[in-house]
Amino acid sequence: MTRPLALLLALAWLLAAAAAQAGPWEDLMGEGKPQIWTDPKSRFYLDLPVGWEAKPNREFPVVDFWRRHPDYGHTARVSVEMRTLPPNVNTRHFALSVMKDIKARAPQFRLIQEVRTRVSGVPAIRTHFTYQERNNVAMVNDVTQVIFIVGERAFIVTLQSAFGTREIFLEDFKKMIKGFTGRAPGEESRPTPKQRKRVKAGEMVNPDAVGY
Repeated sequence: MTRPLALLLALAWLLAAAAAQAGPWEDLMGEGKPQIWTDPKSRFYLDLPVGWEAKPNREFPVVDFWRRHPDYGHTARVSVEMRTLPPNVNTRHFALSVMKDIKARAPQFRLIQEVRTRVSGVPAIRTHFTYQERNNVAMVNDVTQVIFIVGERAFIVTLQSAFGTREIFLEDFKKMIKGFTGRAPGEESRPTPKQRKRVKAGEMVNPDAVGY
């Protein structure tokens, strides 16, 4: 057997072995890739990372997403609350109003950070704060909240977890926010993008086509 032929056979064997088990590319484009989740009433859609379970509320304009981390056992919730507003409400003013209401209900409220950003193509306010669980001095909750307005619909997207566990879920929350598209009242009939194709083990992938 010539050396070039032996090398080709060895390469073929390695490719076959890689196809038989999940590899980095499958983790990136397959099971680990967020999938588009659409609100049942078509008010928004987002990229939902693997492991999160959606629980829409039929009585209130709120959708909750829950996840229990398989390794650490910690649980986190991401809630999407929607409110109908009059025309031309300023995002900053609305965010201040929301924060004032939170402070009134949250014992030992402590604002850690507030930054301006953009979500769903519009200005947004992102805050990070903590508060003490009511009637439980030992329980402190860690919250990251993003507020923005699309047309006459406000979105309050909140990640909440026990103090010290925020970093475990923060990357997933960032993926949700990055892929979040909100719709104004009357825009619910707009088409939702199709689900991204999942790449099978061993399938060739063009790295330049992958969105990081």
